Amino acid sequence: MANLLSGRVALVTGAARGIGLAIATRLATAGVHAIIHDRDAAAADAATTELRAQNLAASSLIADLAEVAAPIAMAAELKASGIEPDILVLCASVETLETWDAVSEAAMAAQTEINLHATLRLLQAFLPGMLARGFGRVIAIGSVQEARPNPTHFYYAATKAAQTNMILNLARTTRAPEVTFNIIQPGAILTDRNRAVLAQPGREEQVLARIPLGRLGRAEDCAGAALLLCSPEGSYINGATIAVDGGMRL
Repeated sequence: MANLLSGRVALVTGAARGIGLAIATRLATAGVHAIIHDRDAAAADAATTELRAQNLAASSLIADLAEVAAPIAMAAELKASGIEPDILVLCASVETLETWDAVSEAAMAAQTEINLHATLRLLQAFLPGMLARGFGRVIAIGSVQEARPNPTHFYYAATKAAQTNMILNLARTTRAPEVTFNIIQPGAILTDRNRAVLAQPGREEQVLARIPLGRLGRAEDCAGAALLLCSPEGSYINGATIAVDGGMRL
């Protein structure tokens, strides 16, 4: 398993922590050179240092995806270093908890910019290279909110559903035998982002009541699905939405 994806390069956005880091780590253990993207330079560098300490191939890429030119600049920086990603994991996102009647202009703008606009810009920056080289894996990290949205995730859920539509569109219309497009939809995963919310009195119990498995997920639970989608065994999986949610969507 250590050399399953030897020689491949994966760009994982928002990978300094949480699900992104878990996926980057799992891919690195399979032989991938993991590019840890984040806007937090200190956290990205720390994650990269930790992976390298395990004798895994990794490097940092610092950019703020809210900036229109960021994806093109990222591609240029990597190419200048002789690196071109075979795998693109779209993990970076903005999640603002607001009900429909309280959604702010700032929250709409931030979630649209990162969850949708940056997705398209990253695809435009990196997908052409994959198509030209004849191999590519695009994985978007969606959300259980697409299937079973909470009132507090009104706009976030909508942006994630739209992102999924983009990926499914590409899966249906891109005719390249070794380039696939899929979505992983996590449920209630115990990440730094979710810890504060779950720490609210009674909130964890409320969430657990909605999960048939009766437990929260770990970031690592999403990594196995990503590895499958990138591996030879997953090469005929295209246009799939894979729920990693303990059954929460049901």
